[in-house]
Amino acid sequence: MDNAEGIITEIFKNEIQVKRIKKEIQSLAQLKNEDFKITLKTLSPNLQIIVEMPPIHQLNSKKPIIFALYLDSRFPFVFPKVHILSQVTKPTLSDGRDYLENIISGPWSPSILLYEIVKMFPPFLEAIINNRNNKDYLLQLGKYQENSEFDLNIGLENVEYLQCKQIINGKQFPRTILISDSHLLNLEYQNKESILLNYYSIANLQKIERVQKNLLLNWQMNDGSLIVQTLTSANLDQLQNTITSYKLGQNVKKFNQDDVTLQKFETIQINDLLQQMSLNEIELSKNLNKNSLNNLMSSYQQAIEYYSAFSDEDYKQYVTRLQTLLGREDVQTILASSAK
Repeated sequence: MDNAEGIITEIFKNEIQVKRIKKEIQSLAQLKNEDFKITLKTLSPNLQIIVEMPPIHQLNSKKPIIFALYLDSRFPFVFPKVHILSQVTKPTLSDGRDYLENIISGPWSPSILLYEIVKMFPPFLEAIINNRNNKDYLLQLGKYQENSEFDLNIGLENVEYLQCKQIINGKQFPRTILISDSHLLNLEYQNKESILLNYYSIANLQKIERVQKNLLLNWQMNDGSLIVQTLTSANLDQLQNTITSYKLGQNVKKFNQDDVTLQKFETIQINDLLQQMSLNEIELSKNLNKNSLNNLMSSYQQAIEYYSAFSDEDYKQYVTRLQTLLGREDVQTILASSAK
């Protein structure tokens, strides 16, 4: 952790803070490097401590698992946050949720050192492994802090940020939408900070409607109520297609995490898959309905995952095909009707 002292004194000004952070960094340095690789990152005016762990076969195969401890410049007078930056499950956990209380099994107190939190990462991952196919379990983990700062630069994987405007009582308000296959976050820029106004679980997105130049998102809340979020954008097609694509990630059959390894993909006969894709394209051109649409989308997604697993650039053409398909008005009509 080169230049750790310089980074610490740049962010933390109070003498008590500086002493505490130096103690924390010294403790973290005692962790075994083969188990936890620690690096510091300045996210002005805050500090991010990146914790890189070895790959776990059941989660993300050969890629490291990356956590981030996020320390507000007021730490330890306010609690730290723990983010997962790696894509390890579907639905993803890399969507900006804070997992601190799940990891330490209770609320944080200033007496809990960061070293102790990091040592709890392995049993937390073990619980995720045991429940990796349980969507309800994955979605209830972690929490967001509404009406508080949300740093857009924390380094999340497989999320998208979209600029749009939200229409409320006829007035337009600039928004940044963060979307993943698990949540949609509604952010507003205030006083040089992005503030999380509210968020929704993608599983609760019941319907996407396009009314003239507006996009209406119908959210079914846990208490049974319905909330309609009205958005508009100069790139409305992109906004609609992106949200629809992430919603489809909840419904279209994908490979299980156990299957997403090169060994499993090597057993797939890609020529057979491409031939079936061609048949699905022909079937959809003759008879566009829910079944033919799902079959073709599934073929595209399997091809995308296959070529991505081998780092083959051919995956891009199937991403384009899927995006083009989702952009068709007749396809949107079927998707909207099936969401009811």
